[in-house]
Amino acid sequence: MNSNFAINLDHKDIISISGEDSLNFLQNIISNDVNLITKDKSIYSCLLSPQGKFLYDFMICKAPNDHLLLQCNKEISDDFINKLKIYRLRSKVEINKTEEYQSFFFNVANEVINTSFNKIKGSTIQNNYGLFFNDPRLDDFGIHGIIYTTKVKNLIKDLNLKLLDINIFKNLCHNTGLIDFVPSQALSNYFSLELNLKELEGLSFKKGCFVGQENTARMNLKNKVRRRILPFQLIDGSVEINQEIHHNNNVIGSILSLDPNFAIIKIEETNNLFNLSIPLEKATIKIIKPFWLTI
Repeated sequence: MNSNFAINLDHKDIISISGEDSLNFLQNIISNDVNLITKDKSIYSCLLSPQGKFLYDFMICKAPNDHLLLQCNKEISDDFINKLKIYRLRSKVEINKTEEYQSFFFNVANEVINTSFNKIKGSTIQNNYGLFFNDPRLDDFGIHGIIYTTKVKNLIKDLNLKLLDINIFKNLCHNTGLIDFVPSQALSNYFSLELNLKELEGLSFKKGCFVGQENTARMNLKNKVRRRILPFQLIDGSVEINQEIHHNNNVIGSILSLDPNFAIIKIEETNNLFNLSIPLEKATIKIIKPFWLTI
């Protein structure tokens, strides 16, 4: 494999938020602290329902013109924008999808993507090509780029990049336990803590109120997280979404999504399950523990 590669994240849209009230507007509704965002730092966050259940997740960067850029999945971008506009009320905020940028994922770190920020979550640089930021969820996972559409060809040429298929990024996310490709509809029945968003730096318990904050804070304080989303490997056979997972005559979870393969698993069962081949009705699966998750 070429040591310098890029993956066009064409499943992502960029939403621009601008206006004098934009920071306060987002601070009051999203799960992470907007005050952490600078031209040198990007964050990961989500928007929850009033009950604290998952709706949308996204990255946030600050553009050179001080607009906030939200990178989210295309499948939810229109619904996400409509939801944001409902919360806008009389705030002086402009919310628009923009074609000015494209999203990429890189492994390179050289004179264009500086090595000094490579292992710092969310560390961000800006240059003539756009914005580059280290994944704000995990140390040294990789570098995201929000690149000016007009500069994409120049960037690929200047860095001598080999463009790889999006499925490589999908597999990387799955193997790392990141939910980027799990359909939002499948996640909407679960609380943010069940989706590991605390461990992935997507929640702030210091910023004050946000939509869904009350239930989220209560669950965190009282340690009421009883289940977690976890990736699984399909060893053989086939499974179906919502299919129950049994072990020792107990229901320990169910299949949440396929391609990527994720399940929702009761926490008390996990320590006895990791790396164990679990026979199901027509398949055998293995539950994977992400390296960053402590349970």
